[in-house]
Amino acid sequence: MPELLQLFDAHLHPEALSDQDLESMRFFGVERALVVAHHVPEPTPKALRKHFDDLVQRQLPRLERLGIRAWAALGVHPRCIPRRGLSEVLAHLPDYFQGGRVVALGETGLHAGGIEEEEAFLEQLALARQLKLRVVVHSPRVDKERHTRRLLTLLRESGVLPSRVLVDHANGRTVRNILGCGHWAGLSLNPEELKAERAVALVRRLGSERLVLNSDAGDGAGDILGLARGAHLLTKAKLSERVVKRVAHDNAARFYRPR
Repeated sequence: MPELLQLFDAHLHPEALSDQDLESMRFFGVERALVVAHHVPEPTPKALRKHFDDLVQRQLPRLERLGIRAWAALGVHPRCIPRRGLSEVLAHLPDYFQGGRVVALGETGLHAGGIEEEEAFLEQLALARQLKLRVVVHSPRVDKERHTRRLLTLLRESGVLPSRVLVDHANGRTVRNILGCGHWAGLSLNPEELKAERAVALVRRLGSERLVLNSDAGDGAGDILGLARGAHLLTKAKLSERVVKRVAHDNAARFYRPR
């Protein structure tokens, strides 16, 4: 059996995964991961803070126990903006960025679009700009091209340095615009976002600069082995080991700069 590549899964929701799932990911090469804040059933300030605490206090140590070095990104997902109290949630966010375990703000962005989502997105971008944070931006599955164009406009207006932004869940129709604006692009390898074979074609066409592969496992019909499968197919397609290592590990480490 060939030696497995070391993988950095740059978008993971472990709270929805079993220990066995995570052990399988580790067995197939995932040695590092970024745990990303998600949506919660009842989006209240209390529930959001409980979610953040769970990710930092429970999920990160759990991943470490299972052999995966992990960090977190915390932010208010566009699907769980509280009706009241967003400013309260954002006021507490800076506390989490002490100590080096929380390395980015996210995921934030747009899902259905509209004024409420845009205002919440811009408030979080203002915080990221103030604290000089990296940002993980969510782009939705439905009407992705239109929402991504709007995301890119809002990002440009926010004043956040493009090099500090990773727009996630990109696909063949949006990735060029994202990279063209100076941002990093995340390619989520799961059946509902981007098949691994399509990702291989994109890497072959675009190269490895500022492209970051991830599984988005734990969100819906994800694939816990999506990143391992993608890395295998890239190697099988005769792409160089350097290119495969960059998109499956090194670029994520370079962007998030975890300690």
